[in-house]
Amino acid sequence: MNKKNIKAVNEEIIEKTAGNETDNRLKILELFGGIGAPRKALQNIGYSIKSLDYVEILPFAVLAYNSIFDIRYTPQDIRLWNMKCDVLVHGSPCQDWSKNGLNNVNTGRSILYERTLQILNPNPENGYPELVAPPKIVVWENVPNLVHRHREHFDHYLETMESYGYKNYWDILKASDYGIAQARDRVYVVSTKSDIPFTFPEKKPLKKDIQDYLDFSADFEENTPSENEKNIFFRKEDGTLCVREATKLGYKELAEYDVINLEFPNSKTRRGRVGHKIAKTITTSPRQAIYYNDKVRMLTAKEHLRLMGFEDKDYDLMRKNGITDKQISFLAGNSICIPVLEAIFKQAQELHII
Repeated sequence: MNKKNIKAVNEEIIEKTAGNETDNRLKILELFGGIGAPRKALQNIGYSIKSLDYVEILPFAVLAYNSIFDIRYTPQDIRLWNMKCDVLVHGSPCQDWSKNGLNNVNTGRSILYERTLQILNPNPENGYPELVAPPKIVVWENVPNLVHRHREHFDHYLETMESYGYKNYWDILKASDYGIAQARDRVYVVSTKSDIPFTFPEKKPLKKDIQDYLDFSADFEENTPSENEKNIFFRKEDGTLCVREATKLGYKELAEYDVINLEFPNSKTRRGRVGHKIAKTITTSPRQAIYYNDKVRMLTAKEHLRLMGFEDKDYDLMRKNGITDKQISFLAGNSICIPVLEAIFKQAQELHII
């Protein structure tokens, strides 16, 4: 699609959505929308939502979103779209920023956050139309490595948002501090036009551990680790099951409901594999095992979704529409943790930013 066509399409959308001033529903735009975590979070805290648009390029992610929300969106490329809204949430691809990222961050997927900046630009160039009104709040979620090792890109985003008249607030939040049994660190940037300073929600003690997220009907034999993954486990003479780690002791004894990260079974430097009653970060290729009843099995796709704040009915709808467990696990790891978003949006609500 060329620039002229982009402009024509966007002007048509703006014309269609004009005159909706009496619609009191919260108008949201989800860029890199995944399976709709922002929409879920806002609905969970009581908002009536008008989704102005949802942009996602992965066909099976779009199918999953449509399954959950009973909508008929089609795959769209963030590079070719723009819209007006009250709330804009974008979780641009993080693979290149992550510790395991192998792509060139200057040309890879992760710099697609630039497309969000183009959409928000109050003085657009290159044929992009102006937004009718800037969003009241913009939320960007990404991996902490963006702050630690790719700071020039992070600062560029902040500086550009400031030049658009936004005030930026950011922090690295852990999912387990907001009610979910997953040690998932992510950087959240909240940008607002409000004169009211935004403060991130306070941490809360974790009331539910991994037991509350387990599907106890899952079969151990059907969800057994691979032979290679089994090799990192061994039993001591007294029968205690242990997992090898790169520590001075060289292993860790497992306790009931420990979660073991098996993503790199051959690594000689992997330490901190084990979380006690709390999952490690769910990735797009999750290989985490749970130990209970003196046995080990892999966490299932349904459990991966639960650990991101989704419901079993969401899993059932996805499966009904032909999405595989492997795809569901990928989509869970690619999503934003719903309870963290709920806490952020509640804070913005209490501060009258939205």
